[in-house]
Formats: sequence, C-alpha cells, structure tokens
Amino acid sequence: MARTTNRPDDSLVTIATFETEFEAGLARGALESIGVRALVPGEALSNSSRVRAFGRAELQVFESDRDRALTELRRMQIRIVEPASD
Repeated sequence: MARTTNRPDDSLVTIATFETEFEAGLARGALESIGVRALVPGEALSNSSRVRAFGRAELQVFESDRDRALTELRRMQIRIVEPASD
C-alpha cells in the first residue's frame, strides 16, 4: 500500500488516547501497516508498559490522515477514546 504524502503545513492531531503506551503502540503499528504515519509522543523515551503519570498515552497522526486513521482503527475494532477537548 502506498504511503501517504503530507503537505508541509500538515499538523499532527491527537486521534485517540489509551491507558498505556503499549496499547497506543499497537494502534500505531496497525496504522503504519497500511501506510498511515502515526506517533505516540514519548514512546521511545519510556518503558512502554507503564501507565503515564498524567493519565493516558496519545496517538497522533497528520491531520490529512485523520479520517482514514479513525476509519481503520474502527474497522479493526480498536477501542478509541476520543481525546478530551481543551
């Protein structure tokens, strides 16, 4: 599958939150397997099985991939917890 091409002004958006970075990492992997670039902030810097001190781990994608990413997570029946609005 072709990777998505993001515009230079494309910003990262949080599409879901998870109880652990491990769970967020699984969702990230699922998205990357279909060519959607995804990020779990802080994932590489910490123990992936711990719960974050401030709550939940976020899953981010480029804004242009948001709808495709949400559709794929729902198709795979990955539980999506919408991020709290500020």
